[in-house]
Amino acid sequence: MNHGIAEEHLSFTGKRVLITGAAGGIGSAMARAFAAHGAQLLLADRNEQGLASLCAEFADSGVDAQSYVYDQANSDSITALAERCGGVDVLLNNAGILRTGPLVEASASDAQEVLQTNLIGPVLVIMAIAPAMVRKGAGVIVNTASQLAFTGAATRALYATAKAGLVQFTRSAAAEYGPLGIRVVALAPGRTRTALNAHLLADPTELAQSLARIPANRIGTAEEMARLALVLASPLAEYVVGETLIADGGYILE
Repeated sequence: MNHGIAEEHLSFTGKRVLITGAAGGIGSAMARAFAAHGAQLLLADRNEQGLASLCAEFADSGVDAQSYVYDQANSDSITALAERCGGVDVLLNNAGILRTGPLVEASASDAQEVLQTNLIGPVLVIMAIAPAMVRKGAGVIVNTASQLAFTGAATRALYATAKAGLVQFTRSAAAEYGPLGIRVVALAPGRTRTALNAHLLADPTELAQSLARIPANRIGTAEEMARLALVLASPLAEYVVGETLIADGGYILE
């Protein structure tokens, strides 16, 4: 019996894959990775121009991609997104924002924005998308968490808190949805070269401190995170349920 990894294990041909935050660094990398493996893409983001650019890229290469402009911080917009998309086979629950700064300078609106977008929003997306998966008896949800959910960080307390909540929601949702045929997991990127982190990586002190703590001695890439999402959503990981894969080059080891 052949127990090797066949190409069919990473094939998403005929699968409808919804990616939120698709216009961002990791989101667009996810879109390209899943497109390369045959997925029908449903790309959602509040960045209409970014979505248009990404869809134009796919149109040139003959990839089936549809775009949906929505607001992750607005529950009505999330409901409308689910209605427009219809049933999906895979949800890459990736949208989020990063706000940095000392807590003593943060306002109530700052806290509400970060928690609404990075925790409440993803929860509502799942609650809106999952019923169709339940009716079908199959589906995979991959949440984008963060290494900061496990370590925390000064000036990023709100973001870390939201992502920690998402990790726990992943576990709890997996326990509920698993018996119904839906597998829920999460990916927790560490320092990654994306526009979201550009201001941090542009700071020589911040970059040096990060590299000093990362055994891999480099910053991760969006493409690496996308490949991990591809595996997590595939049959290769079908016995992985409720877990969060930390991809941070070893940062969390210290």
